[in-house]
Amino acid sequence: MRKIKGIDLRTGAAFMRSEFYNLSIYRVSFWLNFVYTFLMMYSVGYVWRALYAANPSATGVDLSQMISYAVLGVALESVMHPARGPQSYIIEQVRKGTIEMDILKPIDFQFYMFAKNAGHMAVRFLFLVLPSLIAAYFLFSLQLPGAAELLGFICSLLLALLVSFYLNFMLGLLGMITMNIQNISWGYNAVLRFFSGQMVPLWIFPGILGVVSNLLPFRCIYAIPMSIYIGNYSGVGMLGELRIQIIWVILLGIASRMLMRYVFSRVMIQGG
Repeated sequence: MRKIKGIDLRTGAAFMRSEFYNLSIYRVSFWLNFVYTFLMMYSVGYVWRALYAANPSATGVDLSQMISYAVLGVALESVMHPARGPQSYIIEQVRKGTIEMDILKPIDFQFYMFAKNAGHMAVRFLFLVLPSLIAAYFLFSLQLPGAAELLGFICSLLLALLVSFYLNFMLGLLGMITMNIQNISWGYNAVLRFFSGQMVPLWIFPGILGVVSNLLPFRCIYAIPMSIYIGNYSGVGMLGELRIQIIWVILLGIASRMLMRYVFSRVMIQGG
């Protein structure tokens, strides 16, 4: 049985399969989410067409690139939205008083949460993101990337998923201390939507807003992979953006491990 630093890969794969099967049976929910995603795509596409009709140079890229960027942002929300991250499960377990059962499992807790979250994302990507993008290609003239951009986008998207997981995991860990992160989650979601570049590209942010957005990790979740997809970064510029994502993955990975140890020590001291 293969293990990496105490992590049982077979056990992790089993958790991923279980999450995949559990989520794939809710077909009505998926169809409703698909319709919502389609309507949002139509809405953002209509808005950007109207803006470009008034000012064709509003964002520095052409209309097809901007619509592709906006449509992709809507589609990726199906897997990136914070409400579907590991913090939701952690808080629910804290409310039930059963979080210690997860902590005591013979598997690394962070890896356990990652495996569950990966299974969740896999279902939503296969059943929501891909069908939405196929529909967008025919209905909204979604731009297809070149080979280099596609490879860069795939690498960037995988790094974005890690950044999103680490941020959401740390939010869940805070919930183990505060017992309620509803207000924190609202603030986090608002900051994420604004500084991630999901709907509005960060390169048009003026002055201090542009500086702040470049210093925060949120742009690694949406702005970088979507900008690579539409060809706004290529060559050395693309590699530079991927390097930024890798740095944030390392920093957030270290921070999440440190926070997990601190939270677990608090939980043990307080008697679970």
